[in-house]
Amino acid sequence: MFKKILIITLLSTLFVNAEDLKVAAGAGYKKVLTKIINEYEKSGKKIDGFFGNMKQVSSQAKQTDIALVIGDKNFILNKSGLEVDSFITLGEGKVAIAYAKGIKPLNSSKDLLDKEIKKIAMPQPKKAIYGIAGEEFLKNENLYDKVKDRLYVVATVPQSLTYLITKEVDASIINLTAALENKDKIGGYIIVNSNSYSKIEIGVAKLKNCNEQCEEFIQFLQNEKSKEIFNTYGL
Repeated sequence: MFKKILIITLLSTLFVNAEDLKVAAGAGYKKVLTKIINEYEKSGKKIDGFFGNMKQVSSQAKQTDIALVIGDKNFILNKSGLEVDSFITLGEGKVAIAYAKGIKPLNSSKDLLDKEIKKIAMPQPKKAIYGIAGEEFLKNENLYDKVKDRLYVVATVPQSLTYLITKEVDASIINLTAALENKDKIGGYIIVNSNSYSKIEIGVAKLKNCNEQCEEFIQFLQNEKSKEIFNTYGL
């Protein structure tokens, strides 16, 4: 009898988890979205979050019942291969260059040429939004050929930041959100000239699995509390 009750309980738990709203987003926005999700879950409703570079996110969304994808508009609509019902803009992403503690403060992107900057981490330019933007601004500012031998390519913004915090690199190309989230762990940061890379429009894409709770969460993402959180994290 106990065994039957246990099996029923486990199945019920799996069913509840299966019914939770599933949301995927770029890894660079994990902290800010987790904060918003935590606010939303005070209502008693749950959300399962998946985070990775946008290629990983897109692949996961195609294989599961993810209802919402949050990330760069251009990538989601033109490169992800996802069938998107609609896209709502939430903010604008900004590229930042962070430098490690102990490094002489950077005043502009050209300071990456300083001899003290021996290794620069950046997300993958073929898969991660800020890797694409990072390579773009380096080329547009005629810096790429001068620093390419110092570039250390990693998968995501969080990884780029981790190598900086542990001082395995001297500088990292990340987003402003990550820089603000970790300002006590780094030496500092500068914001890259937004004219040096394509505009990064961050928003939420609604997929075919979007149900009533999904629509409710979309509205929550646009309320004053969520806007306040987004602004705090540089969006």
